[in-house]
Amino acid sequence: MANVSITINGRSYSIACGDGQENRVRELAAELDAQVRLMAGEVGQIGDSLLLVLSGLSLIDRLGDMASETETQADAASAGAKAAQGRAKVAEARADAAERHAAELERHLHAAIKRIDGLAEGLQDA
Repeated sequence: MANVSITINGRSYSIACGDGQENRVRELAAELDAQVRLMAGEVGQIGDSLLLVLSGLSLIDRLGDMASETETQADAASAGAKAAQGRAKVAEARADAAERHAAELERHLHAAIKRIDGLAEGLQDA
């Protein structure tokens, strides 16, 4: 277990963390310190406890906004995927219809060719 010294709003704290996590704890502390200093700039030095509570609430609110945004983006991506599937189904249905139409047209052409051949034979015999 490692110990890290951090500073929040000018006060030093010793924090225990897992070995190898020291840099991450320092990064998190720097973010928290920035938020506490921002809050202190807005409301004044109202005490460390209250500044930490307000900063924590602000950070959690921002995290919630980011989660909502991520969910909205995921919903949009899902809707886009569904639309793409729908377009693919429409394209497939059109291709099937075109294939059936081409086969029917081919049958009609063969029937017409047979009739023309029959008429041509009748004319040659006459």
